[in-house]
Amino acid sequence: MSELSFAELGLDSSVLEAVTAIGYEKPSPIQAKSIPALLDGNHLLGVAQTGTGKTAAFALPLLSRIDASAREPQILVLAPTRELAIQVAEAFTSYAAKFSQFHVLPIYGGQDFGPQIRGLKRGAQVIVGTPGRMLDHLRKGTLKLNNLKALVLDEADEMLRMGFIDDVEAILAKTPENCQRALFSATMPPQIKKVAQTYLKDATEVKIESETRTVERISQFVLPVYAERKLDALTRILEVEPFDASIIFVRTKAETTLLAEKLSARGHAVAPLNGDLNQRQREQTVEDLKQGKKDIVIATDVAARGLDVPRITHVINYDVPYDTEAYIHRVGRTGRAGRTGKAILLVTPRERSWLRTLERATNSPMEPYQLPSPADLQKLRVEQFETQLMGFAEDRKLAKAMSLLDEVAERNDMDMAMIAGALACWLETAQPGSLPLETPEALPELSTRPNRDRRGPPGKKNFRKGPPGKGGFRKDGKGGPRKGPKGGRPANKGGKPPSKRPAR
Repeated sequence: MSELSFAELGLDSSVLEAVTAIGYEKPSPIQAKSIPALLDGNHLLGVAQTGTGKTAAFALPLLSRIDASAREPQILVLAPTRELAIQVAEAFTSYAAKFSQFHVLPIYGGQDFGPQIRGLKRGAQVIVGTPGRMLDHLRKGTLKLNNLKALVLDEADEMLRMGFIDDVEAILAKTPENCQRALFSATMPPQIKKVAQTYLKDATEVKIESETRTVERISQFVLPVYAERKLDALTRILEVEPFDASIIFVRTKAETTLLAEKLSARGHAVAPLNGDLNQRQREQTVEDLKQGKKDIVIATDVAARGLDVPRITHVINYDVPYDTEAYIHRVGRTGRAGRTGKAILLVTPRERSWLRTLERATNSPMEPYQLPSPADLQKLRVEQFETQLMGFAEDRKLAKAMSLLDEVAERNDMDMAMIAGALACWLETAQPGSLPLETPEALPELSTRPNRDRRGPPGKKNFRKGPPGKGGFRKDGKGGPRKGPKGGRPANKGGKPPSKRPAR
């Protein structure tokens, strides 16, 4: 089945024309298995990870079965986040590019009801949105599902994790009996199974095996580093990696802003992406990344849900994720749709035992990441400085600058080498660090191998101190164990990171 072309799958001619124009050649495994089942009108239960092409797997066949001339909701897609809803809506718009009078309407919270209600009154064949706002419109009577032909639950397990499952079931209960339903999920927890058994009876099951959990084209690396040296390590990674665009994951909303400010001060085109930004700001940040106005986005897990930007060549996990699914979703932001990608994980001493769990989940061992030596880094900085300097050799203002410097040199009896040196000192004073004058300091190295016996689990009395001044084992960044029962807390079980849910 996977050897079939899109033309052989039986798609509507207008949909097939749009797919060909986009440049798709061969369907992915999830598409090759899902499209025929959905074209036949069957319910579908799909289990596949992010980045496998799920959106096209349900959008292409459902678009092939609708009445494009009828301006009423015929396809309803539920997504866990605003970002994913927008992404799916954009995909539907692209796939329906050859239809006339066709409209896709994204509906999500954080946006006024007015424009959404006007869009519903104008008529749209496809509605994509988050469960909460979709349910609001159903209760207000502004969204009617009388003639709905298909409903899709995208990333159902994420909707469960975010507490939307009751809203989802309430929406499912309002759909017509003859409505075709498709559910896609990375995992199949009991509550999702229950929903499937209730609303997707006799569904065709499509499962992409675990070997595809992490895209083969993504190279995964791990860099052990002490907590207080993580920013130094990140700065060097960004300095030596030939990335086009990068997304850096942190755990909290506050950290997105703090780290973005620090990297911006180091000359990077960077922006934070978190739930505290209003929807317009978040959309602008993603658009700036797509257009090349920003090269780096600092994001939390939930804020980056569904983010698909072709420019992203690198994913850097500045903070270790809370669970394996979060890690899989993070690295899936790169290496999508046949592109190559690179994922780098920064891990502190107390997090090293978590590595094996991540490697088992991804079915792929991580390679040790090698930072350049201080000497190599200094050589690279000199080369970059020289390249930038030579770039001004063809500047139109060069002749005037040379003439001015000749006058200065003659009046002060200085040669041009001394003039150049004085200008370099002036530049370094105005922009410290712009000249490669000092060899950078070497970062302390850590083994990638977990060693629980030696250090003991975090929070225990026998938790040994790290090197003087190189801590990172306690929450306050200092070496040694937590003090006494007052300020302490029980150790985490099973070698897992803290069980707090990520900021949204």
